[in-house]
Amino acid sequence: MSELPPERRVIRLFPDYSRDWPLWENSTPTWDVGYTTTPAMYGLSADLTTSIAAWNSFWEAHFNDADGWDGVDARDQWGADGEEIARRLSEEVAEFADVQYEPWPLRGPIRPA
Repeated sequence: MSELPPERRVIRLFPDYSRDWPLWENSTPTWDVGYTTTPAMYGLSADLTTSIAAWNSFWEAHFNDADGWDGVDARDQWGADGEEIARRLSEEVAEFADVQYEPWPLRGPIRPA
């Protein structure tokens, strides 16, 4: 008896260094999507794809794992934008997936001025 793909997929949204897209999905023996995914794999709109790319680029420009955020405003803006992206992503994939938003960098320190 062969296994079926999961009824509901779980798309994880979080940034990581040197990754073009902050989209991830755990594969299973019957659902081998790899680990890193792209907007095209989910059929996301051009507008959301652009927003995700900008959000990821903003993080890379303003956060450093060793030193943290380059300012409170940058951290807060990235956090607010991430919540909006997670909401929009949830809407666009609602038919087949849930979104798990993991904004770990929000816990990072602020670099001294």
